[in-house]
Amino acid sequence: MHQLFSQVLGQRDLSRAGDLFSLDDSEIEDCLSQALDQIKAISCSPDYLTNDNDQAVVEICITRITTAIRETGSIERHSTALVGLWESCLEHNLTPQGENTEDTPHAKIASDITSCILQNYSCPSVMVLAVPVAVRFLQRGNRELSRNMSSYLSLAAIAKADLLAEHTEAITLSVLGGNHMLLRVLPSVYPRQPDTIHHHLGNLTAMMSQLDSPEQQHLIRLIQMVAEQHPLMLSPQVPTLVSYLSDQSLTEALLGALVDVSQASPSSLVSFLPALRIMGQQSPAFLGHVAKIHRAVGIISEECEETRGTTKGSTTLECVSSHKS
Repeated sequence: MHQLFSQVLGQRDLSRAGDLFSLDDSEIEDCLSQALDQIKAISCSPDYLTNDNDQAVVEICITRITTAIRETGSIERHSTALVGLWESCLEHNLTPQGENTEDTPHAKIASDITSCILQNYSCPSVMVLAVPVAVRFLQRGNRELSRNMSSYLSLAAIAKADLLAEHTEAITLSVLGGNHMLLRVLPSVYPRQPDTIHHHLGNLTAMMSQLDSPEQQHLIRLIQMVAEQHPLMLSPQVPTLVSYLSDQSLTEALLGALVDVSQASPSSLVSFLPALRIMGQQSPAFLGHVAKIHRAVGIISEECEETRGTTKGSTTLECVSSHKS
């Protein structure tokens, strides 16, 4: 390890910590992992929470290390030590207590490292290490850390969604717990973990009215994917989806999803045909979707009549109701 880093960390010498910024990045790059490991040992010591000097030394050293990593482009070389220190923060309290809104010492470390890792969301070898740790931070009760982790996971979903797939349950539970930012991740992981999403589909669908417009669009995209790939999974949600049709920003997309559902489960749309017919009459732009739903339900009506050996005397609604029963 560089002599100055050894002195600052070994002796907890706060008076010399600032001098680390006078060194060239290339001069200290070789020893950054060693420094991170030593910081981990310091931050895990029993008296760290009450030792202001040690906290200040650690904060300065982390800033210097993350700066050097960024400037030298050496994140892959030091990712194991960096994520190791990051993960060690999970063993400590991260939530401010009482009226104190200031981050705890370990929350500060986690936040500083998150900022460094966030900049490298498209680096696969770093993501392999970082994604499982980031998911664990979601449930630790620190709102700011959770927000930062959600940003990272959202970016990671774009770059390499398969790494997030095994964490679909934890991500979905975080969404249901109010972390709506992560809604944008669910369409990315859905093709790889559809059953997990299906298990929570009722609760996810029920969230629509709680969301702002951008968040709604992510949920709509998920609903559209389910409708396209596994439409039967949405049949229990038809009443809820129909209730959202009055929102003009959602109408067209939801009608499209209901068309897919009607073709897989016509009986689930039976009781909503009158309302859909009125909607089509009032908004001609939606007539095409409404007609497709009626056509799907009408097919069952024809099958019903053939089964019963009749060609007259039953309306579409009566026949489908009979088929449903």
